[in-house]
Amino acid sequence: MTKLSHIALAILAAVSLAPCTFPSVTYAGSDSPNGESLPSSSQLGINLDGAYYQAKGNQLIAWNNQNRGPHPFECVEFAYGRSIERGLFKNNRGIATVLTGDAHTWDDRVANSRYSKQLNTTARANSIVVWQANLKFSWKEGNTTYTQNTDPVAGHVAFVEKVYPDGSFLISEGNHQAQPIIRLVKAGTPVAAAAKFIYL
Repeated sequence: MTKLSHIALAILAAVSLAPCTFPSVTYAGSDSPNGESLPSSSQLGINLDGAYYQAKGNQLIAWNNQNRGPHPFECVEFAYGRSIERGLFKNNRGIATVLTGDAHTWDDRVANSRYSKQLNTTARANSIVVWQANLKFSWKEGNTTYTQNTDPVAGHVAFVEKVYPDGSFLISEGNHQAQPIIRLVKAGTPVAAAAKFIYL
């Protein structure tokens, strides 16, 4: 049986506005390694009415001239705003100054900055996860085959909400819809192996 786990999600990256699609796997039923269901965005404390998700408090939204509501967040806009909301940096200060451009460039920008020690390959809560452009994944779990691809130009970023003891990690992400999506990236999958993390 083949299960296509990717739904075409129109995500745009900041500045260049290149289209990007990268859905992470959502596992049905008991989603987390602990057997609990995935939390909702409101349970995680995501408040889209906050200034961090508006042009006045989020430089990426301001640069993209997209301060309209209800706003279909791009992946970079959402991850940037969520980081501000969690109190991990202020708008356009500190490490936030290098988090610009297409999603797939964020790890390179950090690596080539004074924040290079904050780039890692191990998942950590309250970090930003980065996937490169033009990645193609396929793997089997039991009788099910999962496939995922990243956009050939833009790549993808998301915010890591939680890391489980087995290394699986929970993300919130913009996917060009009015509300963020909460997903689980399962440890041991090629999607998890290809991830890089910006510690905040």
